[in-house]
Order: sequence, then C-alpha cells, then structure tokens
Amino acid sequence: MTQTTSLADFLGTTEVGRLTADQRRLIVEQALLLLEQNYALLPFKVARYGINPLQRLRLLLQRLGRDGDAELEWATHRELLEVFNSLRDLHTRYTLPQPFNGVAVFLPFLLKEFTEDGRRRYLVSRRQAGQPELDDRGFRFGVEVTHWNGVPVARAVERFAERLPGANAEARRARAVQMFTVRSLAFAAPPDEEWITLGYRGEDGQPGEIRLTWSATPIETATASSASPSADTPLGLDVEGAQLAHLRAQLFAPEALAGRPAAAGPESVPVTPELTTVFEARRVTVGGRAVGHLRIRTFLPTASGIVGFVREFARLLAVLPPDGLVLDVRGNGGGAVVASELCLQALTARPVEPEPAQFAVTSLNLRLCRSNDNLRPWLRSMEQSLESGAPYSAGIPFTEREWLEAVPQAYFGPVVLLTDARCYSATDIFAAGFQDNGIGPVLGTDGNTGAGGGNVWQLGDLIGALAGRSDGPFKPLPLGAGLSLVIRRVLRVGANAGTPLEDYGVVPDARHHTTRRDILHDDADLLTAAAGLLEKSPPRRFDVTLSEDEGSITAVFEVLGVDRADFEVDGRPRYSADLDGAGPDGAGPVEVANCGGAELVRVRGFDAGTCVALRTFVRRGDALRPLETLAD
Repeated sequence: MTQTTSLADFLGTTEVGRLTADQRRLIVEQALLLLEQNYALLPFKVARYGINPLQRLRLLLQRLGRDGDAELEWATHRELLEVFNSLRDLHTRYTLPQPFNGVAVFLPFLLKEFTEDGRRRYLVSRRQAGQPELDDRGFRFGVEVTHWNGVPVARAVERFAERLPGANAEARRARAVQMFTVRSLAFAAPPDEEWITLGYRGEDGQPGEIRLTWSATPIETATASSASPSADTPLGLDVEGAQLAHLRAQLFAPEALAGRPAAAGPESVPVTPELTTVFEARRVTVGGRAVGHLRIRTFLPTASGIVGFVREFARLLAVLPPDGLVLDVRGNGGGAVVASELCLQALTARPVEPEPAQFAVTSLNLRLCRSNDNLRPWLRSMEQSLESGAPYSAGIPFTEREWLEAVPQAYFGPVVLLTDARCYSATDIFAAGFQDNGIGPVLGTDGNTGAGGGNVWQLGDLIGALAGRSDGPFKPLPLGAGLSLVIRRVLRVGANAGTPLEDYGVVPDARHHTTRRDILHDDADLLTAAAGLLEKSPPRRFDVTLSEDEGSITAVFEVLGVDRADFEVDGRPRYSADLDGAGPDGAGPVEVANCGGAELVRVRGFDAGTCVALRTFVRRGDALRPLETLAD
C-alpha cells in the first residue's frame, strides 16, 4: 500500500496464509523463550493477574502441528496478541508481521475526554484538514460526540479500554481515548466495522449524525532499537504510542513535522529548531503571576543526543520566569531513561537519587550480562543470585552519579509537574524521581501515570547482545513480526524505596479533572490549578558572582528566599555566611580566604536549614566560571 485507502480496500488486497507452519512455530517458540528466560516482570504479572502465559504458549505450540491455512494463521496471531495483552504491559508486545506491521487505520478526527456534572464527556479536539463534507455537517473542533454506532460514547470507550494492555484502569481508559480513532494494525487486529456512525451535538446544541469510513495508511515502523542501542542507551518507551503520535502529527498537525510550528505568540520562548518537536516553552500569566510553562513531549533524543537534549532543557529553564514553573509531561510516552533523570538534576540543589533497575535472575540473563560490557554492573549480583535462588539481581541505576554531578541546577523557583495516564516508561521514571526526590508537587489529570516501570528491549537487541555466538538461542522472525519485553524492571527510591513502578505508576499529590474550558481554551483551568500549587511555595533567587584576588575568593549575592550560603572549595567545606537581609539589590561581598587557584567551588544556598539552591563554578583557563551542563 503506497497511499491512504479505505480499510475495506486494504483488507481486500491483503494476502493471507503467508506464514508456514514452521514460521508460526518459530514465533511461538521465541515468545516462550523470551517470557520464560528474559522477562523481568513475569512472576509479578502472574501473581497480580492470575494468568499463565507460559502454559498458553505451550498449548499453542501443540496446536501448530496441523495443516496451515489462513484461519489457522489468524488464530495464531490472535492467541499471541491475547497472551501478551494479558500481561498488561505496553513494553512487552507481539508485533504482527507484514502487511499489518507498517499500517495504521484512522478516522478524520481526534477525541478528548473531560468531566462535567460528574460525567465523562468527549469533544472533537482536532480534525483532519480538507474535509469539506464535515464542515457542511457542522462536525468541527469543539463538537461534543455522544454516540458511537448507537452506543453512548463513554460506554464505547470503556469497552474498547477493556481490550487494551494498559497497566491500570486509568492508563487503559486514557489509551482508549488516545487510540479511539487512530490505531496501529501492528499490535491489534483491524476494526470489525468498515465504517462507524457517530452521534454528536452541534454548536447550536442540536443533535446530528454522521457516517465515517475507516481509512488505512502506511505508518513508520520505528522501534525502540532503531532509536538507539538499548544496552548503550537504556530506553523506556511506548513504541506503539510513539508511532501513533507521529501519525497523529502527520494527519492533524503536519506543519509541526515540517518544521513550521504554529504561529508563536509574544509569550512563546524560542526552542532550538532541531528540538521543536520535543520542547514547547512559553510565559503565561495566571492569577496575576507570571510563570513558565515547559512541555516535554518525548524523552527520545534527536541528533544532538542526550547531551544536547539536557542542555536545551537547562537553557529553557534559565530563560523562563523565575517565580514558578509548570513542567508538563502529559502524553509523553518515554524515551531515554538517562535523559529523563539528568533533567531532574537541573531542577534541584540536592543530589538526585536515580531509580535502580533489576534483571530477573535466569541462566540466559546471566549469559547476557557476561557477554556485554554495558551490563557488567549487574554481573556479580546475577552470579550470586543464581547460586542463592534470589529472583532478582541487585538494583543498579542506569544514570551514574558522575553524570548527575555534571548537571548544574538551572531553575531555583518552585516547580509543579503535570502528569496524566499517558505518561509512560521513561516519563514514569521522571515523574517518580520528581516525587521521590521531593522536587515539587505532582498535579495529575488522571489518578496515576501509565505505570510502565521498565527498560524495553526488542528481540533484535537480544540477538545483537549475543552476536557472534553460534549457539545463540534467539532467532529473527519472518515477515517483520516482532517481540519486545521488559528486560529490567525499575524500583522507586526515597519514601517509596523498593516499590515497583510497574502497574502502580505515580499517584499525583493533587488531582485536576479536565474541563470543557481546558479543551477549548488551552488548559485554562488546569494552569490555574497549577498556579495555585505554585503559590504555596515562595519565589526564590540565588545569583552568585565570584571574583579572585590575592589568594581569596569574593562572592556577591542577589538572593530571595535564601538566608545562608555555604562554600565548598575543591571538595572541602570552607566558609558559611549568613545572608539575612539580602535581596534583589545584592548582598556581600563575602570573602573566602586562602583558596587561591581553586579548581571547583560549590556555593549552596539554604532556607531555614534546608538546602534549596546550588551554584557550581569550575576553573576554565585562569578564571572560575559557572559550570556548563554536561560540559566536556
């Protein structure tokens, strides 16, 4: 298929019965191997949902000795999809072979859910351009959809959610809304209906009805592996969600992908061109208070890599209003785990404790650790655990301490984090780290995040990890079929230490139910709620200027909400100064004697005994200069 066509026409030209019995057997055998020997969450999922995926796969293998036909092939696909969906894990999936892998189906509009009078309702949030027949029927942005093929739309969404593999009820419903009109055929069978009949309430309040046909179109088949090597750059990513996000942009916001973002208002903050699909920054005034709103749409780095990603994040923080920041990760399906955790360090003066990850202890996972230098940190505990019968290896973070130390604090004011149930994987880890490290309150439009607590690998990653070994058990699958899984599970830290992130996600500190006004007027009520949380924390400044003279360092301060500064020189505490009365007009100078030629100076700011700000200076040439984010 080279262009958009109707679903009926696509299915009419689709070849069936393309896989031999041996090829189907290979797929099932590889699925059984991965779940039994590599899947980090198998005992947890079996206990939590009362399922037996391994036995289902063994029974399926027994049935594959029969003569192959199209119906039997589809029976194999359906059983595999049901087995993997029963795990309720968006990382651990079976991907259908071609021609379904690489094709998506869609209707020419998107839905958004809101709450009104205690009921869930649904508005058309975007509509595909070039549809004059929809304009003629008054079916446009802001129209409320009431029925789907005669079923009240809230019930239709609920029934669709029941078939999806989200890790909790909130995640399944949010995913159902997200995928209600745009679906990938790589992860599910095609819709049963060729067209749907929508009931809606027009702008005049009058009921209307319209018939819409499912269309099929090619979709990018990028996987987590193609984004970056999973061992070198650990990924936590909803691959299906990332594919569909790209398709939704193609269908409903092509100007964004073409590098032509919507016209920027005076409140917008310019983003580096390469990263305009990653970050969106603006200044907003809510309740008379100027705050920053920074949206992170993905943690997948672009060509500039993780370093460029984190540097741009820090740069945007530094130019946004200092009196409060609304950090928005709603709908972010994840990306590079290290990128997400390094961004956390730019928000706090305290050392971020990264979330640790564990392997399931099996002989095959031990073999992977022995064969790959990037997995060596887990090797010793894997060997000991296999001897002792422990089910998991030690928990070891992906993000190393020295990397975090290379990220200076870039924002000093209060921060609130916006989440929803579509936050997944690396974004779950980001939200968990934000909460576990006490950076600020979490405000959720859903009761928890998507709860994807793991590092995803594809079958191709496993094959590559044992490359050059003739006795490797992993085999490529035919016709583009695929398997993915959580290779390492993630645990939380701080007050939640040891708690699995999978299934439970991050429960927000405060809840906001999306309103009609949020959808129609750019999250107006949500931003008001976020600003209310920011007002509970005082504004803060901590600007420090250093100079050197005759073996001493002199500091001049411009501070707000900071009453003490402690100096650490080359790793040793040297001086503490009270800053009572300091304000925007400056304070000091404060002189620290006998430290000429210092290579590293850290100045920590305190408020009532709590460290709230940090400025770091390193020697560059003949002068002490502020530390640059991830400088070489």
